[in-house]
Amino acid sequence: MANYLIRRFFQMIIVVFLSTVAIYVLLNIAPGGPLSGIRLSADVKTRVSDADIARLKAYLGLDKPLALRYITWMAGDDWLGANWMYAGVAEYTQDKMGKNGQPFTKTDPETGEKYVVQETFRFWVDPGTALFNPGYLLWVVGEDIGMRDVEVTVETPAGQEIVVQSLPAYDAATVYVKPDKNSETPAGLVAQGVMLSQKGDEVVIQDPNGNRFVFYANENTEFFFPEGEARPRPESGNWINISWLTGSSGLLAKYAGFHNDTRGVLRLDFGYSWKLSPSQPVIELIESRLGNTLTLMSAAVFLSITIGIPIGIYSAIHQYSRTDYAVTTFSFFGSAMPVFWFGLMMILLFSHLFKQWGLPYMPTGGVASVRLSPPESLLGVLGATPGSLIDRVIHLIMPTAVLSLLYLAGWSRFARSSMLEVLRQDYVRTARAKGLLERFVIMKHALRNALIPIVTILVFEIPAIFGGATITETIFNYPGMGSLYFQALGANDWPVVMANLFITAILVVLATLIRDVLYTIVDPRIRFS
Repeated sequence: MANYLIRRFFQMIIVVFLSTVAIYVLLNIAPGGPLSGIRLSADVKTRVSDADIARLKAYLGLDKPLALRYITWMAGDDWLGANWMYAGVAEYTQDKMGKNGQPFTKTDPETGEKYVVQETFRFWVDPGTALFNPGYLLWVVGEDIGMRDVEVTVETPAGQEIVVQSLPAYDAATVYVKPDKNSETPAGLVAQGVMLSQKGDEVVIQDPNGNRFVFYANENTEFFFPEGEARPRPESGNWINISWLTGSSGLLAKYAGFHNDTRGVLRLDFGYSWKLSPSQPVIELIESRLGNTLTLMSAAVFLSITIGIPIGIYSAIHQYSRTDYAVTTFSFFGSAMPVFWFGLMMILLFSHLFKQWGLPYMPTGGVASVRLSPPESLLGVLGATPGSLIDRVIHLIMPTAVLSLLYLAGWSRFARSSMLEVLRQDYVRTARAKGLLERFVIMKHALRNALIPIVTILVFEIPAIFGGATITETIFNYPGMGSLYFQALGANDWPVVMANLFITAILVVLATLIRDVLYTIVDPRIRFS
C-alpha cells in the first residue's frame, strides 16, 4: 500500500503540473484579453499612450514571456531581481511600512483594536533598477555619453515590433524614482520621463513630448525612492547574496525587472483580482465566498446522499413495485427539470405568492439579511435577527431544496441501477440458495458490491462541493464559488478564474486517490500490495 501511495503521489504531481500548464496557456492565448480594444478609442482624451500600455502590462503581468509568466504564477516573482536571499528556516518577518515611513496598521473588525501588519519574505532587492516598473516617473542626474543603439518596442499596423533606435544616452549618478511633482528640480538633471522598459542596468524613458532617452546605472548610482519603498536590507536574518543569478547584472539580468511581491500559487498567493474586486488578493476573495459554498453544497450533498441512495436501493430490491414506479417517475422528473426554472418557481411560490396570500414568505436570495425583516415574513414571524443562525438557515432552505432535488434524483437512479446489477449476479443467487436470510444477503453480499460504483461517483462530489452550483447561486443571488467563477469569466478576471481551476484540479486528483483507498475498504478483493 505504501509503495502504491508513493507512486500515486508522483503521478498526481505530474497530472497537476500538466493541468496548470493547460489552464495557464489556454487562458493566456485566448483572444479578448484585458487589453483588447484598448487602442480603438479615437478620442484624444481617452487614448492611452505607450507608457500607459506598458504600465498596464506590468500590472497585469503581461510584459513577461509566456513561459516566465507561468513560472512566476506558480513560484512567484519576488525572487526575480533579488540581490539577497534569506537563508533561515522560516521566512523573515518585519513590520510593513507605509509610504509615510510609519508602520502600516489595520483595525480588527471584532475587537476594534489596531495592530501592525507584518510582512514576510525570503528574497530582498536592494534599491535599484530591478524595482522599476513601466510608468514610473524618473529624474536622472548624470553625464551625457552620446548616442546608443537600443532595442525598443514600437506599435506598427501589424502589431508590436522590436526595433533598434539610436537614443541619447546618459551615465546615471543619481536617479529619483517617482519624485513629488512639487519637489525642487535637482541640480545636474539631464533627463526625465516615465519608464518604458528596463533590461538590467539599461533603462529607457520617455518625456511628455514623446522624446526617448536611455540611461545606464552602475554600482555607484544612488537611488532615491519614495518614503516606505525600497528599504535597505534588514540587519538581522541570515542572508545569501544571489545577485550573480537574479540581480540586474546577473545571469538572469534580462528578467530582473520583473521583480514584484507575488509568491505564486505554490505558496497560496493567487495574485490580485483585476476586475471583480480590484487590488483585493484572490485568496481573500475566495475565502469570502468559500464558506457560503461549503455550507450550501454540503447540505445539499448530505441530504441527497442520505435520502437518495437508500431510496434507490429499496427501489431495486422491490423492483416493479408501486414504490419503484414512484421513485422512477420522481427521478425522471428531477433529472429532466431545468434547475433555473425550478429555482424561479420556488421564488415565485414561496416568496411572491405567499406574500400576496398573506402567508409567511421566505427571502428570495442572499446569505443573510442586512436589516430587520418585515413582521409578516417568515423571518419576522420567527423573530430572526440579521446574521443570526436562524436567519442563515432560512436563506439556505430554497437553494438547498433545489440542489437536493436535482442530486437526489440522480443518486437514487444510480443506486437503483447498481443494486439491480448486483442482485442478478450468481453469488447473490447462491447465497439465497444456501438459505441465508434475505436481510443478510442484501447487506452482506449485495450492498457492499453495489457501493463500488457509487464510491466512484461519490468522491467526485469533493471538487463539486468546492466549485459550487453556478446556476443555483445565480438564481438565488447566493455569493458562493459558483457565482464567483461565473462573474470572473464574464469580466475576464483571469487570476480568479485560474485560482478556481487550479484548486479544482488539485481536488479532482485528491478525489481519485481517495476513491482508490475506499475501494480497498468496500471491496476486500482489491489490494494495493
